[in-house]
Amino acid sequence: MQDEKLIEVSLEAVTSRVQELKESTQAFLAKLEHEQLSWPSVLDNYALLSGQVNTLTKLLKNEKTPFFRNLVLLPLLVQQEPDPDIQKATDGRVQAFNHEVVPDYLRTKYDPEIEASEQKLEAMAASVPPDQAQRQIATLNELATNLIDTITSAREDWEGEQSAASRSSSTVNPDLNTLVTAVTFGKGLKPAKITKGRGSKAEKAQSGWPNEKSMNKAPSSVKVDAKTAASVHHMPRLTGLTVEQDLYNNKE
Repeated sequence: MQDEKLIEVSLEAVTSRVQELKESTQAFLAKLEHEQLSWPSVLDNYALLSGQVNTLTKLLKNEKTPFFRNLVLLPLLVQQEPDPDIQKATDGRVQAFNHEVVPDYLRTKYDPEIEASEQKLEAMAASVPPDQAQRQIATLNELATNLIDTITSAREDWEGEQSAASRSSSTVNPDLNTLVTAVTFGKGLKPAKITKGRGSKAEKAQSGWPNEKSMNKAPSSVKVDAKTAASVHHMPRLTGLTVEQDLYNNKE
């Protein structure tokens, strides 16, 4: 009597967990069909389903849960008429517990195709020598270890780069781009203003500006050049003197 009560309670708990998993799966499928989910939302739904599967697995592996594989199910009533209880339990998938449904729902073996594929895999595994199997296992473990080390190293490097970037971004001058454009293209720089007034003679000489004496002598030099051109046009030739000396001699 106590075993029957324990089996009944365990079946109710398993049925409840399976029903929750079923509802979550149906809701997720409905979202995939009618909504445009983002990747974080998809991950959240997968995490929910994974958690429910783990809860169901722990319940089945609990020491207080009876081992359902050792139990035998026998149909109490096989009929062709629709059964409301079976319709409700199966959400309308099974209308009646008839001779067609019983072999599928109460079977204890796989389908013939699946059973043949499983036997083929078992035969291939049994044909491998033990020494070769151990070498393959050691090689696989080595590859897995190297892969884990590579991923861990890459993760550490990435985290170091992220921390260094965060530290450098906190110390970088926010006006760096403005400074670079100003130095490279002169953007934002104001032209130097020229101050009015008389400067020193040295500054004027260095800057190349004409002084007052040169400004006063400019008209006379122009006249001299004109006279020079005229005199040069009428003179047959020049002696070994310069043009200014010839003009000076002519004036005398």
